[in-house]
Amino acid sequence: MKDPLASYRGALIRQKRQSNHMTLTDLAKKTGLSISFLSQVETGITNPSINSLRKIALALNTPLSSFFEEGSSEGGPVVRKHERKVLRSKDSHLTYQLLSSNTNRRIEFLITRLEVGGVSVESPMKHKGDEAALILQGECRFKIEGQIYDLKDGDFIYIRENQPHMFSNTGNVPLIIVGAISPPGF
Repeated sequence: MKDPLASYRGALIRQKRQSNHMTLTDLAKKTGLSISFLSQVETGITNPSINSLRKIALALNTPLSSFFEEGSSEGGPVVRKHERKVLRSKDSHLTYQLLSSNTNRRIEFLITRLEVGGVSVESPMKHKGDEAALILQGECRFKIEGQIYDLKDGDFIYIRENQPHMFSNTGNVPLIIVGAISPPGF
């Protein structure tokens, strides 16, 4: 049985790819993902990892948040806890909650939760927009352009646009981060 969220995301990816006048081959070249994998994603057979979704979003010039579960669609100034868009990794080690209700704003906020021993992505990735992160709970290691930064709750880090980065949970409790990206690009 197909996962309804995978089917929704796949249809959305196909729609965005076609509106960009791209073939599966074009998308595969831009993402480094195989044509067969992308085809399975588009048909809802495969639910891609967050890392793969990021690559697809960058190639389609669309925010990653467009692949989140539907939350509030009003775009008003308040987003209630139960209205947040949520994106979970396939293995559930990583969860993002989008706090901003509208990606057309000049700044985007999110809460990231990474389970003990988890990593954000398989290899450092870069993206549009400057990013700032405040560690609310736990300990982590950020790798930014090959440099290592060990952080604990209360510590803050700033990442400039297009700096390859990743982070891992090095503590013994779930890592909770509140972050902001400007301009929105998540």
